[in-house]
Amino acid sequence: MPLRIIEPHPKYMDTFAAGLKEIKEQKTPYDISLVCHSIEFMEKDFEGYFDFLSARKSLKQPKGRVPSSSLWLMDGERFVGIYDIRHNLNDYLKKTGGHIAYQIIPSARGRGYVKQGLKMVLDWARKNLRLEAALLSCHQENQASYRAMKAVMLEMGGIERAVIDFEGHQECSVWILTQKSKINEAIVQKLRREKCL
Repeated sequence: MPLRIIEPHPKYMDTFAAGLKEIKEQKTPYDISLVCHSIEFMEKDFEGYFDFLSARKSLKQPKGRVPSSSLWLMDGERFVGIYDIRHNLNDYLKKTGGHIAYQIIPSARGRGYVKQGLKMVLDWARKNLRLEAALLSCHQENQASYRAMKAVMLEMGGIERAVIDFEGHQECSVWILTQKSKINEAIVQKLRREKCL
């Protein structure tokens, strides 16, 4: 079965739990909050996990949060990564976090999964959220993530923003088109109007 993204499904909870265990045991400073919450649910409230994911999609979110969806990257029947897709941006996410965060399980890193999965997630965001472009960001010292984001930006089309100082660290970010194309002036102007550039 080919590499694919899926919405979380109970059928794959065993492989998902195994992947979370790997992440927990080989913790890195780049864990995304969705992974941390997922680990907590696996350890304390397995049955409540899908209610948690459903609540995150709701338009009614606590102050400072936006609706978001979770997608799993599957290689055949094996869970290899998770992507967190924010449906829109608030002022905070425009500076750090962006539309998409992701994490690949330790045993699957270095194999190109991030880039392949990211292209599938961008397509999902175009079809399901009608996004023309998605913002991704990372700490400057996370060079592996930066290289992956930039490679996809160069392939799909997009704009790299200037590095900014944010809360004591340097933040790199790129806008990536959700459909392969040359960046056009209409999209650039839209991003400027929304104060995203």
